[in-house]
Amino acid sequence: MPHPGPGEEAGTDAGPPRLARAEAVLAARLRHLTVVLEDAHDPHNTSAVLRTCESFGIQDVHLVAEAQAVAELNPKVSIGAERWLTLHRHQGSLSAIAALRQAGYRLYVSHVDERATTLPDLPCSERAAYVFGNERAGVTEHWLQAADATFVIPTSGFSGSLNLSVAVALTLYDRLMGRPGAALPAGDLDAGEKAALRCHWYQMLAHGNSELESQYRGYLEHPVAPRPRLAADRRQPRRPGA
Repeated sequence: MPHPGPGEEAGTDAGPPRLARAEAVLAARLRHLTVVLEDAHDPHNTSAVLRTCESFGIQDVHLVAEAQAVAELNPKVSIGAERWLTLHRHQGSLSAIAALRQAGYRLYVSHVDERATTLPDLPCSERAAYVFGNERAGVTEHWLQAADATFVIPTSGFSGSLNLSVAVALTLYDRLMGRPGAALPAGDLDAGEKAALRCHWYQMLAHGNSELESQYRGYLEHPVAPRPRLAADRRQPRRPGA
């Protein structure tokens, strides 16, 4: 198998379809945008958020325990999305804020106040963390003090508020696709970040099968070519080799 040139990530023309799909997902992974949930009390909501983040290619999600226990998950809702994500669990908002600042994120906090910016008017090209609070009480004061901006999702109904998981989904869609002619952006992970995830993902894709683990390890240094078409409706019958 040929070796890649300096700085290249080589791919073979053929290989296990499972790895080709993994490489396509990896190529689309994003870290310039992250989601933060503080004290989300409903496992259904938290799990739905993780599923949405994974579907949109968001790699990092921060779960913050400020006034309650660390968020639990509902595997029937997340359908295993957490396996492919990097979850950061923080005890307290101050430690979460410090970690996000150290990682270079601006903090955009979902909160209704007189200075709040409507979501479409926020800059969408910056490295930013979008922070969502408890379904009942919202975010704690630490986030408001640290926020680079607060934001609201415009609505026009009597309810005046959105379910947490819906709010996150709308925020991600606006940030990634909410402009005329927008398409999901290419991934922004560097070679080292991709290599670390590739090692982890390949092991999970082997499902404990020692033969597959050995086979997949052989592709770590020289990955297969990414699958050309990634998006597919799983409810439709799969074509042979898809």
